[in-house]
Amino acid sequence: MSGQVAKRLEAARRASRYVTVLVAAACSVALPACSGSKTSGNETIARIAGVGSISKAMLEHWIPIEAVVLYENKPARPVPKGVIPDPPNYTACVAHVETMAEKPIGADGKPSKEEAKAKCREKYAQVREYALNTLIGWYWTIGSGKAFGFRASNAEAKRRLSEVNRIAYPREGEFARYLRLTGQTVDDMLLRSKVQLYEVKIGEARLAMAKRLPAGLGERQRQAAFARFAERVPSQKQWAAKTSCRKGYVVSACREYKGSQLPGLPD
Repeated sequence: MSGQVAKRLEAARRASRYVTVLVAAACSVALPACSGSKTSGNETIARIAGVGSISKAMLEHWIPIEAVVLYENKPARPVPKGVIPDPPNYTACVAHVETMAEKPIGADGKPSKEEAKAKCREKYAQVREYALNTLIGWYWTIGSGKAFGFRASNAEAKRRLSEVNRIAYPREGEFARYLRLTGQTVDDMLLRSKVQLYEVKIGEARLAMAKRLPAGLGERQRQAAFARFAERVPSQKQWAAKTSCRKGYVVSACREYKGSQLPGLPD
């Protein structure tokens, strides 16, 4: 893993997952409807039991967005063209690698074409893996919220997006520019808001439960109460057992995964 990409991936993993969680523009605000079924013309590459499916088209839509956001979370100008890996030839990416400060050094002090192309292939694999894990984690959050009986309506998502935009993008045209620079759509942002709503509702339920605990409970009793609360939501390991991925698209969130990473993206 190259140093620059590794640092940005690690930073993204440590940040809130919702800073970079986005989905395909073709999907409606109701994410589980984006099934990638045969009738939609998109092959399914991952399926989360009881929640929904992820299509190849969804992933391919999301990869360039994730590449941009990992490079610069809130870009002020278009990112260099080669930031987005462009398989199979990686022409733009190779040109970008050749101009980077961090690069393999050959006899003439420059990366060879093959070295640059190898870096681009590696970057593409990293971003694709991160993108698919993120999309799966998105479904896990929706499924966890529904395990509590919560619902996040389209109207709620729109209100939340409007509230966030007033703070994050106060100047006229700033939000539209952000969408354009990152390749996102309003539907992408509404989906992000919807997932955040599920997380907020789960957090509020946990807080309400804590307030209902009798005064004077010992720490062990409080921990036991919170453990019972947590049992209502599947763990990452349990979600991974519910997640099946097609060959060639197996990441750490999939039950077919045999590596040593923890399931999905760490919080």
